[in-house]
Amino acid sequence: MDNTKPTILIELDPETRSKHLNRAKAWFDNVLLTQGSCRQLVEDTVEKIEEPHIKQYLAEMAEQEKNHEAKARELFSVIGREPSDIRQLLGTVTGKARQALGDFIAVAGGAEVPWQDLHQVYLSNYNSMGAFAVAEQLGLALGFPAIVDVTFPVIAEKSTSQLLLQECVLEMCSMSILYKEDF
Repeated sequence: MDNTKPTILIELDPETRSKHLNRAKAWFDNVLLTQGSCRQLVEDTVEKIEEPHIKQYLAEMAEQEKNHEAKARELFSVIGREPSDIRQLLGTVTGKARQALGDFIAVAGGAEVPWQDLHQVYLSNYNSMGAFAVAEQLGLALGFPAIVDVTFPVIAEKSTSQLLLQECVLEMCSMSILYKEDF
């Protein structure tokens, strides 16, 4: 490799940089929406679960989800933008809508409602984890290691939660469908 040639940087003019940051901000609004939805679902599901171990885990996860929502807000300050208040509100509304959808699916499929709520938490956590992962990639592409510092620990925690949620969902699905048991 010839190191004598000068490095050429493209797309670093202020207008292009501003467009990139605005596009990242739009994605960060999606991160906030998916995370708000996930938090709302977890909080609402905790009260529906009777099985003590799952209830305790979900209560701990609810606290973790509040922290993740705060981390989602941190992303905006890294790029010098403000989050959309509407997207945050939509996250809460989306969480409630997903809960209603879960109830409908449960009734149609013969499962008891708490199982389906837990399944919706599982799906919502996966969506939120993916949104944070995309934010991480945007941080790398834009040259903001601080974004990676925010997203990486959240993704790691959500990955662990995803495995535990999967175990809970799979453990309880047959009892919910076959025996109509709440848990």
